[in-house]
Amino acid sequence: MNRDNETADIGLDRVQSTVSALVEDIFDSLQTIASAMRSLWDRLESEGAAPRSTDLAGLRDVIVGELQRHGDMFNGTGVVVADGVLADRARYLEWWRPGKDGRPAQKLSLDLNPHSEYFYDYTTMEWFAVARDRGIRWVYGPYLDYTGVDLYVCTFAVPVTSERGVFLGIAGADVPVSCLDAALLPTFTAADGALALANAEGRVIVANHADHVTGSKIREGAVGSPHPVPATPWSLVPLRSDR
Repeated sequence: MNRDNETADIGLDRVQSTVSALVEDIFDSLQTIASAMRSLWDRLESEGAAPRSTDLAGLRDVIVGELQRHGDMFNGTGVVVADGVLADRARYLEWWRPGKDGRPAQKLSLDLNPHSEYFYDYTTMEWFAVARDRGIRWVYGPYLDYTGVDLYVCTFAVPVTSERGVFLGIAGADVPVSCLDAALLPTFTAADGALALANAEGRVIVANHADHVTGSKIREGAVGSPHPVPATPWSLVPLRSDR
């Protein structure tokens, strides 16, 4: 591998720290959104009001603020609500995406009618189900997001519960893999040896080797011992191949 003479190889610990810092920055934004949802919910309930979908419009400024703070890193962010907790809707999401060509952020609208051919059943999706069933932060992907963008994304999710401990839904964000790659590749390129960031299925998210492209599965025998990335189902995987 050709490097500038002034560029020194960096170790696995440094790469892991860089990945963890990026992940924590994303989760921090989602925790901000989750806290805003919980506060809104608890206030309404303390006033004797049954929360409705229209009340979640009160989260717009927080959601759009985090969307703008991350720039291209977030292709969409917001809250996705659990079944039956709203008084007026069985399912609902308050999800915003960046506006195009300098326009304001746009609210995402999906078909949530279970009788429709195009029903978007988010309750069965891993990013929602793991956060709901295990009560933990989660990352799902990379996968092709068909909800109007056709991008390879990773979806980050944080569970939201009320003061009474009721699961309200998740605060989430769709992060294009291309943005993860742009943020992490300089560190991976400087790493001491071929290296990939892979999900729990062994699929590549970011790698510094041309044979390991995003979404491909790392071949058996091509890897060393994986090094888990805290708070994610991801691992850093040394690759046993020459560069």
